[in-house]
Amino acid sequence: MMPAAGRSGYGADRGVWQRENDLRGGLVKELILLVVGFLLTTVLGGLLGFFFQQRTWAHQHRVQIQDHDRDRAVLVFEEISRLLDKRLYRLRLLYWSLAEDTDTRSERSESRMQDYRQVLYEWNDSINRNLALIEQYFGIDIRDRLDYRVGTTFVALGRAVEAMWRLFDSPTAANGGQIDDALLAELESQIYHYNLDMLRAIQDGRVGRSAGRG
Repeated sequence: MMPAAGRSGYGADRGVWQRENDLRGGLVKELILLVVGFLLTTVLGGLLGFFFQQRTWAHQHRVQIQDHDRDRAVLVFEEISRLLDKRLYRLRLLYWSLAEDTDTRSERSESRMQDYRQVLYEWNDSINRNLALIEQYFGIDIRDRLDYRVGTTFVALGRAVEAMWRLFDSPTAANGGQIDDALLAELESQIYHYNLDMLRAIQDGRVGRSAGRG
């Protein structure tokens, strides 16, 4: 049988060991919590940072695309608007000159016919390109208005003024249709509202990838 003092010493050593073991266990738990907290903070923070960075980049990319589409749409509008106004003005000048001529065509009419034909060459040289650009940046409805409404009116009035031109060469030449100031004013109104709708589409951001496709 062991002495009582020995048993008491063994018990004391065991208690010290237990306290040390508990202390180590507590330190380990705290260390684990610190490591887990660090990992969660680092990983979660990194994921959140990546997520928000991606959203920021995506937003910036969308803004850049919208700005590019808007700038390109402005250029398309300026080109089409210029051609429409130029063609209408040349048509008017030719009509007014021929309407004032009597027995023969005047030199002024000859000169204005050359100017009118020049703008027709310019228009026809780029008609398919311009229609494609309008559809791409303004949508199918705006494209069709140019092709089937404004363009059709231009063709009809152009045939009429060319018939007036031919009458000076052959009084029996076929009538090419009607043209007068009222019809020219109606065409001018079409062009004005067409330009206005294109400008509103640019202002509203309804151009490029945001344009209506029909």
